[in-house]
Amino acid sequence: MVFNSVKYRLSLLLWALLLLSASGSLAQSIPDDNTVAIIRANYLYQFSNYNDWPAENKKGPFVVGVIGNSDVFDIMVAKYASKPIGSQLLTVIGAGEVLTSPHVHVLFVDRSKKSELAKYTKEFRGVSTLIVTNWEGALAQGAHINFLSIDGSIRFEMSKTAMIESAITPGMKILQWAIQ
Repeated sequence: MVFNSVKYRLSLLLWALLLLSASGSLAQSIPDDNTVAIIRANYLYQFSNYNDWPAENKKGPFVVGVIGNSDVFDIMVAKYASKPIGSQLLTVIGAGEVLTSPHVHVLFVDRSKKSELAKYTKEFRGVSTLIVTNWEGALAQGAHINFLSIDGSIRFEMSKTAMIESAITPGMKILQWAIQ
């Protein structure tokens, strides 16, 4: 048998490509065609990890609520649920559980539910819940952090004053990453 034949090399190449393709799809449970949702989910995790909440909010699970965006919710569950935030384990909840949860640390309200933001800002007034949104003008409507798309990149603006009023201390990395 000749190992230098073109047919043999092509079959090896085909098998190698099939193995790489199969291992990639098995290892990756999240499709990478939704880059914006992946980036937003990662930011939500970073907001959880690099900001500081009052001592009374550092018991039990660290809860992130996602309203109106099933892609962000699914990615948060797949990549970040049960990861530690300090001594707490991150738990992800959806819209149906947000108002019944004992405490929500981070709440993401997608633009598809922007008409509900007033309800959530009223519900979480005086509570240490970081409210994150993704539409122009949301900081003026009560959000603490708002995602923006700038030159094809996902960035965020923040209201440090609103965070401090909610007893959430912005972390140095979050302050550095935010648009001034």
